[in-house]
Amino acid sequence: MNELSYIPQPPYNFRRIIAKMCIVIASQSLTLPSIRLKMLKWGGIKLKGKCFIGSHVSFDGIYPNLIEIGTGCIITSGTHILSHFYNTKERRFYAGKVCIGNNVFIGMNTLIVNPVNIGDGVVIGAGSVVNRDIPAGELWAGNPVRFIRKISTI
Repeated sequence: MNELSYIPQPPYNFRRIIAKMCIVIASQSLTLPSIRLKMLKWGGIKLKGKCFIGSHVSFDGIYPNLIEIGTGCIITSGTHILSHFYNTKERRFYAGKVCIGNNVFIGMNTLIVNPVNIGDGVVIGAGSVVNRDIPAGELWAGNPVRFIRKISTI
């Protein structure tokens, strides 16, 4: 798992407001997929290559620069990806990187809640809650996410 670190909330400046607006506009259903990718890059998300991101996919608005998405990924509608969480015992926000590998499929309404690494060629079932690292070439699903089986390549 990624190393978590306490990070104070960044200040609200003009650049952060524009980045947040780009992320919100990209999540709208009328935004074309090619424009959606450009808006997400402008918002601070690191896209390594061509991928498909469906409508109503929301990304962390506080630390979008900690999210990396690999080439050939398919992230379907309603998915939420967060790179921070609130520790109720310490009453502090913690943040870490969310790294999504190449050729990953993320099913509809999936929630990625902790800083995690998702390996290459992973399939995540619809409605899953991802709270741990997922090795390459496996199928995972559920709440919380559980290993289902290895994916055989043809």
